[in-house]
Amino acid sequence: MSGKKLAVCAAVFTILWFALPVGAADIQEPALSAENTRLEDGRMASMVKKGKPLDRLISYTPESPAFYAVAKLLSAPPDTKIRFSWFFVSQKQHVADVEITNGSHGSDIYVYSTLTNNENPWPQGSFKVEMFVGDREEPDQIVDFDVE
Repeated sequence: MSGKKLAVCAAVFTILWFALPVGAADIQEPALSAENTRLEDGRMASMVKKGKPLDRLISYTPESPAFYAVAKLLSAPPDTKIRFSWFFVSQKQHVADVEITNGSHGSDIYVYSTLTNNENPWPQGSFKVEMFVGDREEPDQIVDFDVE
C-alpha cells in the first residue's frame, strides 16, 4: 500500500474512531416520562408480601378480609400517580377511588391497592377494578373478579 493510501486510510479510521462514541452516546434508553409509563399484568391477589403479589385470583369468598389489585408499573418517573377505581358491577355501583404514587421507589415495581369491607361480608356478585396512570381517562388495566 502506498504512503498516500495509508495516510487516507488512517485519516478515515481516525474520523470513524472519534465519531463512534458520539453516535453510541445518541443511542440511549427512552427517558422516564409520563408518555412511556404504563401498567401491565393487572391482577387480583390474596395478599402482597415484600412488594409482590403472592398469587393470582379470579374470585374471593364473602369472608375475604380484603381485595388486592396489583399491577407492574413500568417506565415511571418518581412520584407517578396511579389511580384504582373499584366497582361493584352487579349493582352498577362505584365503590371507591384510591390514589397512590410510586414516590421515590422507582420504576418496574408492583403497585397495589387494597379494598376492605370493615370486617363485614362482601356481597356476592361481579366486581372490577380499573387502573390508571396519572390523569389518563382510559384505564391502563381492567381486572374483573367475582365474590362467590
